[in-house]
Amino acid sequence: TFVCVMIPEFLSLFETERLIQELANFEIDCSNIVVNQVLFPEAAHCALCTARCAMQAKYLEQADALYADDFHVVLMPLLHNEVRGVPALAAFSDRLVDGSGARPTVPVAAAAPV
Repeated sequence: TFVCVMIPEFLSLFETERLIQELANFEIDCSNIVVNQVLFPEAAHCALCTARCAMQAKYLEQADALYADDFHVVLMPLLHNEVRGVPALAAFSDRLVDGSGARPTVPVAAAAPV
């Protein structure tokens, strides 16, 4: 089993689709996709963030059209910091596994500065 990780941008979506096709050619299961660094509208508090959010929305819609029926897709938020340290990694993985990564209440990495 292979888990694809992508970001909501053109090249990443294109390369993810190419990877999925190649994995299928080798009969390697790939039924999970993590979309990382998603900027949700409620977190867009400046012109740059609003523009990025709109750009990402286009690629999230395309990913949904491509993968929603056949893949388990989890959206993980853009965080304030890198995920570093055991507490931050544990919090990130909990969100990843239970699917609650879409709308975090606290930045994951803030719990464990390194």
